[in-house]
Order: sequence, then C-alpha cells, then structure tokens
Amino acid sequence: MIVGLGTDVLEVVRMEAELGDGAGFRDAIFTPAEIVYCEGMRYPALHYAARFAAKEALFKALGADGHAGMRWRETEVLREESGRPHIVLHGSTRELADRLAVDEVFVTLAHTAELASATVVLESRRESGRGRQRG
Repeated sequence: MIVGLGTDVLEVVRMEAELGDGAGFRDAIFTPAEIVYCEGMRYPALHYAARFAAKEALFKALGADGHAGMRWRETEVLREESGRPHIVLHGSTRELADRLAVDEVFVTLAHTAELASATVVLESRRESGRGRQRG
C-alpha cells in the first residue's frame, strides 16, 4: 500500500544561483556521489535541481514538515546502470522511513531547461504502514 506521496518543482535558475555562491551550499546538500554525477554532466545545475526536488519530495512523502531533524545528505539520489533513478536513505531519515514501515521508495525525475521536478512514492508491503487500508 502507498504510505506517502510527495512532489516538488524547482526553477533551475534558482539552483544555478545557489551553486554560484560557492561550494558551501552544494557540499551541505549533496553527497559526494551526487556531486560527481552532476559535475560530470553537461549542465550540472539541471541535475542538481532534479536531485534537490527529489529530496524535497521525499521529505513531503514522509510527512516531515521542517524536515523533522533529517539532514539533506541522508537522502541520496543515485542512478542505476539502466539510468533509472533511485533513492538511498541514511541515518535519521532511514529511521523515520522504517518507523513508517516503508519498504520501497520510488522516484521519478524530470527537467527542462527551466524547471526540474521529482515525485516520490513510498510503499509498504506490511499491514503496519501509515496509509489507509481499502476494504
């Protein structure tokens, strides 16, 4: 059953501005693996923006207003060999997902030259998930 759903949209120009202020923002938000991936792309800001949107969408799906003590780098948006994005959770973010009985995190990313978006769906295969059961 679905126990969480979140979506986010970000203007790429906003991400470009944040990245232009130096590596502090980048290093506070993104993991080393995310940085290597994004910096290896032709337009890094597009890929940073999509990953930022995915992290925000995840926080929304977890119901974590104000991010509830979660850290940005505890959510890692990676790519499988097939190109499919996936999210790896660490630390307190992983603990929150475990408390909510999250078994699977699905993510989709999209971007144009102007916008990046992400949608996250949290699934539980257990009866203890927080989602409503349908009769």
